Amino acid sequence: MQKTIQPYFHPTTVIMLDDNQRFLDNFSLQLDESLACRFFSSAGQCLTQLNSLAQRTPLDQRCFSYYQQPSRASSDRVIRLDLTLIEQEISNPDRFQDVSVVVVDYDMPEMTGLEFCQKIRNRRIKKILLTGVADEKIAVEAFNEGIIDKFMMKSDPRITQRINQTIQDLQRRYFSEVSAMIQSTLALESPEFLYDQEFIDYFFNLVRRKRIAEYYYVEDPDGFLLVSDTGHLSRLIVHGQDNVQSSLFALKRHRAPANILKKVAAGKALPWLWSTPEDYDEEDEFIWAEHIHEAERIDGSTPWFCALVENPPADIEYDSSTSSYLAYLESLEKLG
Repeated sequence: MQKTIQPYFHPTTVIMLDDNQRFLDNFSLQLDESLACRFFSSAGQCLTQLNSLAQRTPLDQRCFSYYQQPSRASSDRVIRLDLTLIEQEISNPDRFQDVSVVVVDYDMPEMTGLEFCQKIRNRRIKKILLTGVADEKIAVEAFNEGIIDKFMMKSDPRITQRINQTIQDLQRRYFSEVSAMIQSTLALESPEFLYDQEFIDYFFNLVRRKRIAEYYYVEDPDGFLLVSDTGHLSRLIVHGQDNVQSSLFALKRHRAPANILKKVAAGKALPWLWSTPEDYDEEDEFIWAEHIHEAERIDGSTPWFCALVENPPADIEYDSSTSSYLAYLESLEKLG
């Protein structure tokens, strides 16, 4: 399946529900260690937790605002997308609590797994139903009706491997759907690198190599705010040829040194002028090295020039010790 870059991505939580506590304890040791998972043996308690989370307004809805200009027709409304809210999501301590997938046993005393799935208020959540041989027909009907997204036999000798893979697949589907409205809006005028397969391959290799757990599309300059699993921040700047020429024009206006102009013109460095020499008093020195970053060229449908900036300036409240994905995983372990 061809990969795409969503406007944002962060880890989410998986819920596993089974009235057999021994099964839950055994399964918790076989799931992917990087997966945030909560385990419940009571369907009622689990449903209460899930439906309380459903009351929160998701990011994609918070990014859009709707208003009608005075003296205009009632149908003449303006829809505004605030992209700054995307990167500010790293300051939301609850973002990892978003539930993307539920794995539920069919045969439970309080209610069946199918009844449980029907009572989940958040329709975006993907559902995996675990069944016995006698329940397979019911599971097939539930799948065909769209009540569940997958079903698996508990007796399957490869169930651990298949659940781990299925959870990954469904989490990708979940994020593709929750970010679809932002994605379609960005497509009207977004940079072409978001759809260039060579850049996409480069991006996900970078994500894997740098242990990036979450990423957020940003502008000015175009690129991504990247957050590692430990909470380390970096910023990926992406320029096309037009951006390089615009940057050169700005550098010349600010009287950048000749050696810097040469590196940028050759595509070996990119500027990020989050401040300029004019912002400083005459006695203070403007340090150009803090604003110029080594770049590499990606030959896609057109050349892309990418620079990774470690510990970038960011006007966002963020504490990696409490807001990182690893910190969240540790908090789940304490819950037991």
